[in-house]
Amino acid sequence: MFTNNWFEITAIRNFEKYVLPLAKLENTYFLEVGCYEGRATVWLLENTKADITVIDTFKGGEDLPDEKNLLARFEENIEPYKKRLVILQGTSQEELKPLKAEGYDFIYIDGSHLAKNVLEDAVLAFPLLKKGGIMIFDDYTWGQGMSPTDIPATGINAFIYVYGNQIKILEKNSQAIIKKN
Repeated sequence: MFTNNWFEITAIRNFEKYVLPLAKLENTYFLEVGCYEGRATVWLLENTKADITVIDTFKGGEDLPDEKNLLARFEENIEPYKKRLVILQGTSQEELKPLKAEGYDFIYIDGSHLAKNVLEDAVLAFPLLKKGGIMIFDDYTWGQGMSPTDIPATGINAFIYVYGNQIKILEKNSQAIIKKN
């Protein structure tokens, strides 16, 4: 059971444009940093052949209430696809470090909404992305009226600036989409 439709509002058009072409490939691996209740995860599982690793604390976040049943709701939502899924419960800072370098064709960054955490997720996840792989940052335009030091775009833009010679910016809208050179 899903309690929101954020994915349909901000992400689905970008997923159709940038992720669906990967659906034709065999042996693809996707990484999702922050999966909440699994709306994007289910879309990925329904529309691609990829095996997916998700990382989440399953406790909500700084902008969400503490949720005691989030993991159970996520597991209920992904039940038909659980054989293609690895769930890593913990912080992205802990769970990203042991993952295989250049092991993922697609990475979706949608965990914390604080700039410093988004930047850290991107820096830790980028070595895990294969050359030619796609990374989508959610919530690029989220947080108007908040301090620039807090909003996701600040962390995303810092990453793009520092890694600019290793990436190609494909698009910026409600999300930022990059491709690894």
